[in-house]
Amino acid sequence: MKSKSLALANGIVGLIGGIILIFGPFLLLGGAVSDAAANSSTASSTFGVSGFLTIVKIAILALGIIAIIFYKGTNLVKTAAHVLLIVGGGVALIPFFGWAGGIVAIVGGSLYLASLKNFKLK
Repeated sequence: MKSKSLALANGIVGLIGGIILIFGPFLLLGGAVSDAAANSSTASSTFGVSGFLTIVKIAILALGIIAIIFYKGTNLVKTAAHVLLIVGGGVALIPFFGWAGGIVAIVGGSLYLASLKNFKLK
């Protein structure tokens, strides 16, 4: 029997990561305003937020790829959930399309959480 924890992790990362990606432009704007108000020449807040958003995008993409390999040949999780996480992470990596990838990742994460009922306890 396949593990339920990967599906749970994908669901949580898909939902929370998607919400973060939707609000990503506002977070970047806040970092830029913070750097401008502090008269910093390094833009460290903007770089920090940008790096965090990139890590979230790559995590969503990687978890989708890992899960499609892990659950291959089973009907515990539908293929649409894997594909939506992969597409959401890939679209989010395109500049200025992070919010669209976030929406797709939220749908993929909710499909993972909906599929948790297919796992039986032993």
